[in-house]
Amino acid sequence: MEINFIYILFLSTIGFIISFIGGMVGLVLGVIRLPFIVSTGLNVTESIGTNIGVSTLGAITAAIQHIRKRNISFTIFIIMALSGAIGAFYGASLTKNVSINLLLILIGLIISYESFTLLKDNNRNNKININNNEKKITENRLNVNQKSIKQKNPYNDIIVQSIIGFLIGLLGGLVGLVLGSIRLPAMIKIWKTEPKIAVGTNMLISSVMGMSGFIGHIINNEVNFLYLIILGPSAMVGGFLGAKYTNRLSPSTLKKLIGIILAIVAAVIFISQGASRVESSM
Repeated sequence: MEINFIYILFLSTIGFIISFIGGMVGLVLGVIRLPFIVSTGLNVTESIGTNIGVSTLGAITAAIQHIRKRNISFTIFIIMALSGAIGAFYGASLTKNVSINLLLILIGLIISYESFTLLKDNNRNNKININNNEKKITENRLNVNQKSIKQKNPYNDIIVQSIIGFLIGLLGGLVGLVLGSIRLPAMIKIWKTEPKIAVGTNMLISSVMGMSGFIGHIINNEVNFLYLIILGPSAMVGGFLGAKYTNRLSPSTLKKLIGIILAIVAAVIFISQGASRVESSM
């Protein structure tokens, strides 16, 4: 296999940037990396397997950094990783019975909605913090605390996390994606996890589920180890360094950045689906 070293350097640089941003916001971003790996000339199945391998390597080093920074809720991790793995296993067995393209469009719509709501809520909270006087701010905090007390039923949390983890795993198994881009905003929005904890926990879950998928691709001989060896190190360094910056961002800034990245992920999904339809019609 002939290798263009300048292009490989370009891919490594792009991979570093993707993993750096992903490590910082808790997203694997394999959807963004995949078109670059496909551009190397590998077939689609090899590109997907190699992409999962490279993405997982970056996720593992980022997760290690987040563990060191104590950005992990191990309770959420255990519940969602287990339920997600069960859902992914079941979803993988149903892949031949569903329309992958329609599911990807559905995923794009879900991510778009989550991006919109994160950005909208973040802007609304910023306006409240700027315009409200100290009395109202105190009242808001009391209300938030009262709501938190009412919502802190551990059994309800376990049930909700298990259901959402299973459904995300099921959907991911159907289309071959980890879908941390759906899981992360769910942690922040549904059970009000602190953004940096949601980021670290989602990255740890993604690394475990990514490794599971990667092993499956190895068994099916769908991984190009040459490109994995070439592109893996830059992803690992990028993920590790990016995760160092998570705690330097305020919760508001982190949520805004996550919302922006989710919007980009959704756009990539829609563009790739549009391109595939054009190709199939030619």
